[in-house]
Amino acid sequence: MEQKIEIDRLHCLCSQSSCKSKIAYILYPMDMLADWIEPAAEKYGVTIVVITGMDWENVFSPWKAPGVPKGSPDFKGESPEFLDLLRESVIPKIESSLGMNEDVERSLVGVSMSGLFALWEWMLCDTFHNIASLSGSFWYEGFVEWMKSQTIPHKTGKGYFLLGDKESNSKVKAFSTVGVDTQEILKLLHTAGIDVEFQSVPGDHYSDPIPRLNKAFTALYTNS
Repeated sequence: MEQKIEIDRLHCLCSQSSCKSKIAYILYPMDMLADWIEPAAEKYGVTIVVITGMDWENVFSPWKAPGVPKGSPDFKGESPEFLDLLRESVIPKIESSLGMNEDVERSLVGVSMSGLFALWEWMLCDTFHNIASLSGSFWYEGFVEWMKSQTIPHKTGKGYFLLGDKESNSKVKAFSTVGVDTQEILKLLHTAGIDVEFQSVPGDHYSDPIPRLNKAFTALYTNS
């Protein structure tokens, strides 16, 4: 059964499975998963929460950077504040409302800019055991360099990464580096001993959103 929860202007659509020890949060750009979420929660045996209504370009940018493509508004770098909101307000309220276990295993699933955010926060804290980044915006200015400067933390969970095979063909120069950037990041994580899986799938940045979500949930919840 689906449940809607509003928190600080965020729209949270929840579908609870019989398993109260696993929960996956999806940071999604639009309200289009209402028909998918309930059967997916049952199929994968995990409670799913889809969160929408964010200031997409800004809350998922880890630091200030020039807008992309050229002429776009600059990124405001509000990820630290959004992470605090998730950890201190959104997650406690949702899990309390759903009666989740105190030792719940959390996963975070992001797409595009929220896929960038998912990896960024994973490097900083252990709020989420697993992450999935679908077409993560790893072209973001300074991100690969930041990853290289970090001591990669030990992670017992899994990182799943997916990229469309046409995404590097973008006419926007910054976007066209995403394939190389993704591979550099995967190498860093693998070298650090983290369990990572990567899939290259047909299509561009916007292709097949539901099948791509299913691939992520299959990797996180049925391949273990």
